[in-house]
Amino acid sequence: MFRTEYDEKEKLWSGLNIPPLYNPKISIAQVLLRALAKNGPKLSQISDDSGIQMTCDEIRLKAIRAAQNLQQRGYEPKQVIGIMARNSHHLAPIVFASMSMGCPINAIGSTFDRADLIQNLRTPEPVVVFCDVDMYDCLQECLNEMGNNAKVFTFGGSKCDSEEVENLFIETGKEDNFLPVEVDGVNDIAVYLSTSGTTGLSKGVSITHAALLGQLSQDDVLYPTDIVLNFSQIFWIAGIRELLVATMNGATRIITTQSFTPELQLRLIEQYRVTYLLNLPIQLTNLLKSDRLATADLSSVRIILAGGNKVPLQLKQEMNSKLPNGYVHVAYGLTELCGYISLDFPKSSDNDTIGQLVAGAKSKIVDDDGNRCGVNVDGEICIKATNKFAGYYDNETATAEFFDEEGFVRSGDIGHFDEDGNLYIVDRKKNIFFYCGFTIEPSVVESYLSASPDIKLVCVVGVDKIVYSLAAALIVRDENSNITEKEIIEMVAAHFPDQYHLRGGVYFVDSIPTTRNGKISHRKARQMAARLHEESTEGNKDSSI
Repeated sequence: MFRTEYDEKEKLWSGLNIPPLYNPKISIAQVLLRALAKNGPKLSQISDDSGIQMTCDEIRLKAIRAAQNLQQRGYEPKQVIGIMARNSHHLAPIVFASMSMGCPINAIGSTFDRADLIQNLRTPEPVVVFCDVDMYDCLQECLNEMGNNAKVFTFGGSKCDSEEVENLFIETGKEDNFLPVEVDGVNDIAVYLSTSGTTGLSKGVSITHAALLGQLSQDDVLYPTDIVLNFSQIFWIAGIRELLVATMNGATRIITTQSFTPELQLRLIEQYRVTYLLNLPIQLTNLLKSDRLATADLSSVRIILAGGNKVPLQLKQEMNSKLPNGYVHVAYGLTELCGYISLDFPKSSDNDTIGQLVAGAKSKIVDDDGNRCGVNVDGEICIKATNKFAGYYDNETATAEFFDEEGFVRSGDIGHFDEDGNLYIVDRKKNIFFYCGFTIEPSVVESYLSASPDIKLVCVVGVDKIVYSLAAALIVRDENSNITEKEIIEMVAAHFPDQYHLRGGVYFVDSIPTTRNGKISHRKARQMAARLHEESTEGNKDSSI
């Protein structure tokens, strides 16, 4: 379902024109519960933490009971349910119960700090919140500060006034009669997510039932026979999307509340014969630098779906060389569009493309003046999906700015299509900066430096001067490395044109700021680099010229 057609006259690229599989007016819960019933005794998920295994029948029954018990307590459709939890064994039934009740989910990350928690709890405010028991105190403090008296259910036991989630799974005697609440799928919100905030403050993304169904029904990458591993929590589009699409397709998910480490991922692959994974580029980079990789059995892996940031070609090729029966496929998408809109599938390309458009998607490339560009000309990637984005919660200005006058969404990414319809990304528009009239694309330097065994993590940003910006690099060394600033500067100088030289400096740091989704926050990285540059050049006004 990934093929791009080009209209030369209109300078418009389009995915295949395939009618939607589902009626856009229905609830996604209808599809989920039907899929669970159809797959019945098949194993749906295995918790590596507890060893608890749940079949599709068991998850469906728990979801129905949770919905009925919440309804019996007086909760009604369109009331917001907050979920702030890691991937534990009772998370899926609560997600499906909420959707079955017609209650939009406000998905909140367990990694959020206090300020972010309060911001996201308000977009929009929930009447009930599900959280892990170890997060209860922080959550309750935030709710108190907001003046919100939401009921709190906890995973993993109870604390103070919270109630353990298991109380919602008691028998109702009416399970066979349950039907999901009817919704207006085109307009009713299924879930609120936060943007990643890589270049600015995050915003609350409103996603309808129809938008989810329209995107997920186009997925022919994940098979019913797959064993799926995904470390993402449901507050990130990759987390909620793969939970839903795996359930719809009858695949088996391996879940854990633990965060990604190369060693953990490799153990889980071997132990459960994982076939399908989702990884950020930084995770693949760390995987390749792990000593454990040399002895790992990766023969079960069919596909690694990589995205979230630009995936360097060298990284993809090196990871492909470690997979005897599988490939890395690069996905490109937006939270606002419910997932990826292009993918280099079924073939893992030998070049730096992010593949062809998904069915139903349309794209144009525009220059700084808004004019459409042709083949192999860089500009901002603008996209129109099958189902229109419902907007940012309580932020009409940001919603209006996200669309252009033709109804395309502005991705904020610079790229182009080649003559075969393959899409390429150059960089984030807000990450690109200029030196003496030359354009600097940080991702190309980052890709080059990240290939070095001495460098664990790198972020290249511009340090602003009066009329131009200087390229600077934040570097996290590998644990066993003593690489110097001079060596890194010389590496870049030998490989790139003059404008890319690191005149802004090289700064060794213990960590680089990330968003709640684990992506590098270029906004915070620029602030860090500016501070370090200022400190290093105090008393020497001409040192960076």
